[in-house]
Amino acid sequence: MWVRILSFCFWVALSITMLVLSHHRNAARPVKEFQVQIDKNLPPMISKDSVNKMLKFAFKDSVSKQKSEINLKRLELQLAQNNLIEQTEAFLTLNDVLHIKVMPRIPVARVLGDKQFFLDANGVPLPLSPTHNPEVPVITSQPDVDRYAILSNLSLAITEDDFFAAHIGGIRDDSDGIYMDVNNQDYNIKLKSMDDVKKKFKMYKAFYAAAIDQKFIGDYREVIIDNSNQIICKRIEL
Repeated sequence: MWVRILSFCFWVALSITMLVLSHHRNAARPVKEFQVQIDKNLPPMISKDSVNKMLKFAFKDSVSKQKSEINLKRLELQLAQNNLIEQTEAFLTLNDVLHIKVMPRIPVARVLGDKQFFLDANGVPLPLSPTHNPEVPVITSQPDVDRYAILSNLSLAITEDDFFAAHIGGIRDDSDGIYMDVNNQDYNIKLKSMDDVKKKFKMYKAFYAAAIDQKFIGDYREVIIDNSNQIICKRIEL
């Protein structure tokens, strides 16, 4: 009986020792290369070449860093400090390759004021990309910082509506409301508030269809949607 117990303990100890030695040898092996993957479902705001340069700077000397010395979480946080990156995922494979999956930030509007930049869905600025120029609504004024979130929400609503995405040429934020330039027309749309913006869009589309049908769309210089969701039109002065 004791012989069996001792034999069992010996093999368990040997197995644990082999696993520890194997893990130690694997951890001591150097990283052979980087493989960067940009999420294809997101706009390519940053290139693989740029991420590779960031990785080389992070490792400074070369890719021969031992796997045991790499803190993946710290590396992810370091890469995500780039203003064009939303999040990264880093993992090592058994063939000693460091994989980096990059999720770029998503722009929803472009500000064309004194300083040009994008806004994301949360109204947070992000710089222009050297590799990608996304088609997003354009804000032609220089809005105050406290207006970024409101303008981002409006831009996102425009993008998600096929009619408005093709209908609106630009957005201007003013003290008395938000103005939207209408493509191929001589008037603009003025929103006095962003409350129930989808309802406002629906009302405007019904108005536009009737105005086109009855051929009086060219009579106006401004279409105002007020706080009570009423449409008020200002005619062109003759």
